[in-house]
Amino acid sequence: MFIRQINLKLRVRFFMFALLSALIMSAALAYAVDMQEGNWETTVEMKMEGPFPMPPMNFKDTKCLTKKDIVPNTAQKDQKCEIIDQKIIGSKATWKMRCADKDGLTEGQGEVTYRGSSYTGNMQMKMTPRDRSNQPMNINYKLTGRRIGGCK
Repeated sequence: MFIRQINLKLRVRFFMFALLSALIMSAALAYAVDMQEGNWETTVEMKMEGPFPMPPMNFKDTKCLTKKDIVPNTAQKDQKCEIIDQKIIGSKATWKMRCADKDGLTEGQGEVTYRGSSYTGNMQMKMTPRDRSNQPMNINYKLTGRRIGGCK
């Protein structure tokens, strides 16, 4: 069961990073947001809570962001994700989302605040595995982003 939990955590990490990139960028790219188009570096600090908590994990991703590319699709073939509610007020974007795949259901909410060439934010998610012998896991993200140049 411990190995199964670790494997599940790694799948969650990959899935959530891909989804997180899409959601942050889609929420932030509306025309009212003070965001400069270009190549962006996103830094994520992820903390997993639950029956087998892990130390924080950090990772980075880069992506070209434009105001025309509001909802980039980075989900895997077997994942179905939807933004249930998205709001943009000034430079703050908030959202609620739900994702389902063969391993379970993931739901949560997040927010980012843009300041031209940077942003900060957070996201809270809860993953409920289909296999009821595994406990739900809470995943918290601290998000920072910065524009690193023009798109290539």
